[in-house]
Amino acid sequence: MSKFKIALPLLLALPQIAIADLALEEIEVTTPLRIPEEEKNVIADTTVITSDEIERAGLSTLPQLLQQQPGIEITNSGGPGKLSTVSIRGTKSTHTLVLLDGMRIGSATTGLAPIQDMPLSQIEKIEIVRGPASSLYGQDAIGGVIQIFTKKGKKGFHPYISAGYGRYKTKEMAAGVSAGNDSTRFAINLAGVNTDAFSAFVPDDSNASNTRNIDKDHYKNRSVSSNLSHQFNEQIKIDLQYFLTTGKNMFDQRYANSDPTYVNYDDKTKQEAYGAKITGKINDRWESSLKIGKSTDIYSAQQAWDPNLGAYGEWVDDAVDLYKTKEYQLSWQNNVELDYGSLVLLYDFLKEEIETTDIYDKDQRTNNGFVIGYNLQHDKHTFQTSLREDLNSQYDNQTTGSIGYAYQINPQWRISSSYGTAFVAPNFNYLYSAVDLSALGNPDLKPEKSKNIEASLRYENNSSSISLTAYQNTIKDYIIWSYISWGNRENTRNIDEAKIQGLTLATDHFFDNLQIKGSITTESAKNEVSDNYLPRSANLYGSVNFNYYLDDWIFGIENIGSGSRYNDDANKSVNKIEGYIITNLVTNYAFNEKFSINMRLDNALNKDYALAYDGSQEGDNSYVYQTPGRGLYTNLRYNF
Repeated sequence: MSKFKIALPLLLALPQIAIADLALEEIEVTTPLRIPEEEKNVIADTTVITSDEIERAGLSTLPQLLQQQPGIEITNSGGPGKLSTVSIRGTKSTHTLVLLDGMRIGSATTGLAPIQDMPLSQIEKIEIVRGPASSLYGQDAIGGVIQIFTKKGKKGFHPYISAGYGRYKTKEMAAGVSAGNDSTRFAINLAGVNTDAFSAFVPDDSNASNTRNIDKDHYKNRSVSSNLSHQFNEQIKIDLQYFLTTGKNMFDQRYANSDPTYVNYDDKTKQEAYGAKITGKINDRWESSLKIGKSTDIYSAQQAWDPNLGAYGEWVDDAVDLYKTKEYQLSWQNNVELDYGSLVLLYDFLKEEIETTDIYDKDQRTNNGFVIGYNLQHDKHTFQTSLREDLNSQYDNQTTGSIGYAYQINPQWRISSSYGTAFVAPNFNYLYSAVDLSALGNPDLKPEKSKNIEASLRYENNSSSISLTAYQNTIKDYIIWSYISWGNRENTRNIDEAKIQGLTLATDHFFDNLQIKGSITTESAKNEVSDNYLPRSANLYGSVNFNYYLDDWIFGIENIGSGSRYNDDANKSVNKIEGYIITNLVTNYAFNEKFSINMRLDNALNKDYALAYDGSQEGDNSYVYQTPGRGLYTNLRYNF
């Protein structure tokens, strides 16, 4: 870890910067306040991944791109298409709300969003808000919000095509068009990914179950996104959106040895979201919008375990194990400009339904949310606050709020502080699962509730930005799974409290043509009852990237690292996941205004590292999820 620890003093030692040839662009964001606002005026700790950054990422995946952002850790269960999760500021993966063009996506049974199935070629930009956001978005936003924006229509006619190839016979094709005039705009984008990948489990000849899993776990993805907007007049506008991604995936199974004859485990996934939004100006100060939509998440394992076959049971091929979530969503939002500041009035409706081949005690719930928000920017002062009441059919009403203040010391320096509360509704597996006797649902679970306080100091000019953010997030009724006995619903239970304290330093500087961009987070995330560290949460993690712009070339070095972390609640030393540093080399070249190439050498030093284990590493019951080795990937893009 000595190399990684060097990064922190490196960032701290960055000198003051004079005006440079290259400059940071001004960016407008929507997620932090649910209304458009310049990023520099937002109090919440926010990051934007721009379309240029996404394009330069080439054949990277969404989890890989998120891994380089401040305050974010990821896990991956063995390669492309395998379950990937994201954690913001040490919170659980179920504590992050993921939105797609303003709509919730994900599984109500697991509480997770399918970030592994979201191709970067469909994405225009990503906004990340760190810290509590339930006072605007309701349940599931203790750690923060990640909003993915798909590619939109724009004036003119802009078709494109791209093709890529890389290690593990990875192939990607994408094509699309963005077009429109002053009143009507549309976009449609198609993409496909095929890869042979590698064994999801690290090969281990000493483990009979693992040995049976040593094969290439292929992945295939197909996706389409489209949108249409029309401005009828100065007062009325309508937006339509559609998104679909499907996946076919092979994976490894820790119980493979229970049926030695069966080795090919695979699943199918589908994520679909569509919606319509109408926006109208009531008068010069009052804008009202109504959005309705539906998202669907489908996971179907293409084999099922039948305990009635053979001596102890067997896997049955083509016996689908289905988990389907449907989320019906409606939002009515009113934005009102006042003489001093602006007001947001919002009503949210959410209905979650599940359909599954397993048995659950309940299969649906509804939520009604009411929000009032107020934002004021006057002279050197910025004030932002919101209050939300959620009425849910499954648990008691939840009231959340946030308040933040920032003071602009001078044109470059700003200091801010905020306080907010949030909550996460237990997912259907936690509450209602009635099949797995080791992890039965517990209907008495309470929502997890958090109180977060943070302070930030920020420096920014046209070519550089530095921010230092300290935070403390106290989570009451934190949900854990810890085995007590077979068939005991208390295996899944609330504990008194978890506390996360951290400090994030983020920087983005231009020294003439050299850009240095990175972040370091030092953090303590603990179970306050046992005094153990929370699973898969490192004390130190971050990234440092170097980009050099030379005429039509961009040369980049990406360094991503994490300290060690435990894979279990008990913090057994045998279950400690070792720290890592990986280095990627990136080159972009523009032949002309239309034709460009991206080349990546990922994991250039061919480091062996892990992001997750499966089960305990004691004895022969050890399963380590494999990560990609050194790989060269090339992507060509042509804009017509």
